[in-house]
Amino acid sequence: MDRIPSLHRRIKTLQKTAMQFGTILSFTTVRHPPAGFGTEPYVVALIRLQNGTKTLAQLTRGSITPAIGATVVPHMRKIRTMRNGLFVNDLKYEVVAKKIEPIFTVTAYVLAVSGPSGVGKTTIARSLMSLFSSYAEQVPIVTTRKAKKGDSEPYCHVSEEKFEAMVQNGEIISQTGMPSASEQRRYGYRRNDIDAIWRKGKLPIVVTELNLLTGLVNALGRRAVLSCGLLPPGHSRRSMLSSLLHRLRVRGRDTEEQIEERLKIAEADLRAFDDHAHLFDHLIVNDHLETCIEAVHEIAVTRR
Repeated sequence: MDRIPSLHRRIKTLQKTAMQFGTILSFTTVRHPPAGFGTEPYVVALIRLQNGTKTLAQLTRGSITPAIGATVVPHMRKIRTMRNGLFVNDLKYEVVAKKIEPIFTVTAYVLAVSGPSGVGKTTIARSLMSLFSSYAEQVPIVTTRKAKKGDSEPYCHVSEEKFEAMVQNGEIISQTGMPSASEQRRYGYRRNDIDAIWRKGKLPIVVTELNLLTGLVNALGRRAVLSCGLLPPGHSRRSMLSSLLHRLRVRGRDTEEQIEERLKIAEADLRAFDDHAHLFDHLIVNDHLETCIEAVHEIAVTRR
């Protein structure tokens, strides 16, 4: 039975309370409404108002899906119909802004896969993307290098002038230069790309090298980078380079001159595992692809 005095008390309360924005603390769907509240399911939310008080109220049906932490605004709406046919109005809240995910949380990190050319970084990254398809995304690489047929990485090709402008504006937080016989190439990561992936609730994955890894660590903090270094099979640096040489030739993407250039860089990459050991959380020998993929996957899942 509807009690008129209780309705009057509610009206007086509303008159004392300003039309305040609020934040959703929790919510639930009422799938079988009681008498007088219609037949369609509706959402009820516990809301913290701007003045710190809490209220329990219906949400309007809008285009934005309710979520804990979302911003809501009040509207006076018909709430139910009394037995005598009179309408009862009360505040309903409309979701006007999705929850903004914090950029840095305990679990917000970047998975970095590093290693010399030919060690299998790209193949492993592709496999990880398949395993992590629901919550991982590879960070695009901004580069001045010309696009090549068969490029497998998510490159963003820009001019030298554009790249330098992004560096000066602070858009690129990690960069490196890789000279070659044909062109001066620059590579970098944009902060906005990483932030965008975090906001989706996904894990950013980077396929990187020492200088870019160092830049990411300096920009994001060491704890925000889970770094896995990949090593080719071999009992010595010489045998590792021999293994890489074989893989590069079998791959068939580079000329002999380019392979020689890659091996020089690879030798420096292998030294980096010793000289910059503080940058690597795990070193994994890629002597068996599936085993290596499982190892990196387990490391990432455990950290998550």
